[in-house]
Amino acid sequence: MAVLPHADPRTTAWATQRGALRRFAAVSVAGGLAGLIAGGLGSRLAMRIAALAAPDVVQGIQTEAGATIGEITLGGTIFLLVFAGVGSALAGTAFYLASRPWLPRRRSVRALAFGGLELAVFGTIVLDAGNRDFTILGRPLLNVAVFGSLFVLHGALLVLLIEPSGRMVARAAGGRRWRGAIVDAASAVAAALTVLTAIQLGVQADGARWHGLVMLTLVACALGLAFVHPDRARPLTRPAFKAVGAVAITVIAVTGAAQLLDAVRTILA
Repeated sequence: MAVLPHADPRTTAWATQRGALRRFAAVSVAGGLAGLIAGGLGSRLAMRIAALAAPDVVQGIQTEAGATIGEITLGGTIFLLVFAGVGSALAGTAFYLASRPWLPRRRSVRALAFGGLELAVFGTIVLDAGNRDFTILGRPLLNVAVFGSLFVLHGALLVLLIEPSGRMVARAAGGRRWRGAIVDAASAVAAALTVLTAIQLGVQADGARWHGLVMLTLVACALGLAFVHPDRARPLTRPAFKAVGAVAITVIAVTGAAQLLDAVRTILA
């Protein structure tokens, strides 16, 4: 079964092609695995590294998130797996589908590019200059490097796992018809959640209202390229989607990187 990278949204309306739901499922599964590894387990490992590197005097102090420095609890681990894992899975999948038409074609380059884009756009969610934990833990440079790398890891894993996830989906749906029906139903639910998450990325975007409008513009252009068939559209329709989307993703990346650099400078000061 072909997965999404074989249905290039630059030249095709992949969402209207046969098997599009299964191709979307491959991206969704990859996003879920990346969220579990980088968002869930990675967050726990990063927090452990930060705690081990912290001075003895801060051991036992509570962080802003309510965790106790130096302690590993089952409840805290489950919370990270659910909140960070599921949250990053949905947001990562939505943002990948919104930005993929403007990412590099080569898979390895696309993985690095999307990882860097995730760091620029979402990095300040964790690398928050107003978070006193970076001061309490006492190793700001290490903490910035460790927590920042999770965004790059998540984005790169999502891209690299799409093809193996497509094979996984194909095996799960193969054989009996009822198995395919279950996979398609689950994919439809995941698609609905992803669309809602993509809209939320725009509605709840940090910064000025225009930033949210730019994000929604990017989502709209990606949807247009996914659904508008090149042979049935007006000559300027798809080029307009590509051009406007390119401007939108550039604005999002540049402003996000500027905000991230400002936050990092404040944390390290």
